[in-house]
Amino acid sequence: MAELDMSNLGEQLKSFMQNEIKNVITEKLVLESNNIQYKLESKINEAIEKFRTSMDTFTNDVLRNNSILMQKTIERKLNKSLSRRVRRFRNIMHSDIRSTLQYVKNEIDAVLIENYNSSDSKNTHATRIGKLSGKFKGLSEQVKDSLYDSNGANGDSESSPKKNTLDHKGRLFYTMFPIQDTSHSFKVQFIITADTPTNVDIISEYAEINRTVIITTGVEYINIPILVVNLETGRTYTTVLISADQLITVVGLISEFNCNSDCESTSFIVLPFTAIGTEYSLITQPNNKQNCGIIATTTNTTVVIESSSEKGIPVGSTTIQPGQKFNIILDYLEGFNIQTNNNMTSTKIYANKPIAVISGNKYSSLKEAKLNQGYPYESIYSDMLLESLIPVDKWGRHFIIPPIHKATSFKIRIISQYRNTTLTIKDNSSRSITEYGDQIEIRLSPKAYFVSASNPVLLCLYALTENLGISMMIVPGIEHFSKEYVIAPPKDPSYTNYITITIKTSDVDGLRFVGNLLHVESTVIMGRNESFTTVVKKMTGQSVYKIRHVSRNSLYGVVVYGFIYKTSYGYPAGFRF
Repeated sequence: MAELDMSNLGEQLKSFMQNEIKNVITEKLVLESNNIQYKLESKINEAIEKFRTSMDTFTNDVLRNNSILMQKTIERKLNKSLSRRVRRFRNIMHSDIRSTLQYVKNEIDAVLIENYNSSDSKNTHATRIGKLSGKFKGLSEQVKDSLYDSNGANGDSESSPKKNTLDHKGRLFYTMFPIQDTSHSFKVQFIITADTPTNVDIISEYAEINRTVIITTGVEYINIPILVVNLETGRTYTTVLISADQLITVVGLISEFNCNSDCESTSFIVLPFTAIGTEYSLITQPNNKQNCGIIATTTNTTVVIESSSEKGIPVGSTTIQPGQKFNIILDYLEGFNIQTNNNMTSTKIYANKPIAVISGNKYSSLKEAKLNQGYPYESIYSDMLLESLIPVDKWGRHFIIPPIHKATSFKIRIISQYRNTTLTIKDNSSRSITEYGDQIEIRLSPKAYFVSASNPVLLCLYALTENLGISMMIVPGIEHFSKEYVIAPPKDPSYTNYITITIKTSDVDGLRFVGNLLHVESTVIMGRNESFTTVVKKMTGQSVYKIRHVSRNSLYGVVVYGFIYKTSYGYPAGFRF
């Protein structure tokens, strides 16, 4: 048996143990490093994913915000291009139709002359004449169709309002929404009411506006794309033609979506084609941005804008200088937008053919003097204001300013074509105010007044209400009083809505109403040596309301208004010219 060498055993064991421990530690480190690497990779991947998600969200937000402006810019350019193409196509079609009509007419004339010179009683061209006459009639009807006629309404090449008595209802309307140029989310809407079921066509060269609706319940709410009020100054084809087969009333409304604090809204009555004219004077509040929209109803409409502003008014690539007579030629259903911070009140607008004009303020402020612990100060309130303007030849001389329920103050602005106009304002007391001039502005307490003028004037009422909203309405003259009104409140049930009726006191008992209207208050006011009564009633729901009288000869004025949060709207329910 060999002897074991024990002298190196300790070293050998030590070396063996070191190697084993090293191997174990190495294996452990490898395992731990793999685990750490896996955890690190997981953490890094998680961080990368979070970063990617946050970047995607940020990018989407940036793109979304930029895309709104990009979308508007692209849609504006596309809309302009489409408008030009549609207009060019329409002109080509009309030219082709006119050429065909002329050809058919020449053919008929030739046959008639030939037959006239022939003694043969058996006309061999009778069939040809019948076919040509039928074709001629069909083409004539197409040209006279108001939906295609580039000369204006209902194929009337003269496009002049009828000379008979006019009313606030109609079958044909031209209108637009003046630009607001805002990032707020607005609802742009037409409220169309009718006595009887009717088909209504809404027509525009802006494709998204076009539609046909059938009114069966007395009212239809037509939402319009917000882009129509976010355009540039100058020419536009976002104008609207509204055509109906029965009499209707049209109201334009702009209001904020989901508004619960500082809100804005406005409304305006749309005058029918038979009530518009060729000469207007603008009326605005001389502060903040002021708007004007002009709509042509006929091709080759020459519009002259005579600025009364003391400063230049930029419009597109040009500027209307103070006192300048700025000329522009508008095509059929073409509009023109003006927006400026300069005062446009009394700016005159003339045209060689009927136009519609809408005027007001993007934002308008009313200052109200108050007392705070014995120190006077002024509170400023702001709202959006728009109204359809009455042509100069339809202005009035005698007015009843109606009380507006929950109003805290009134301001009236009056313009005249004559510098020597005398204005007299009276209330139920012995108080009387006399003013002179062609531009008059007066603050009044919120109640009924009788106003008389020595010359025809345009009278606009601005009412500040308890909720701090402001409404603007053209006050109908006593000579403008009409009858048989059909009205509907905004579709938003958050509004509280009212009407004020002004009628001869002797006719009050003959008023009749369809719809649940609650009586609020009545006031008697003397005017033109007659007694008038103003009747305030509250609308109780989202319904259609009709105002009638037992006598066909009774005439009365109606204004509609309402409020929500810090805004209000108001408009005259109609006129009779």
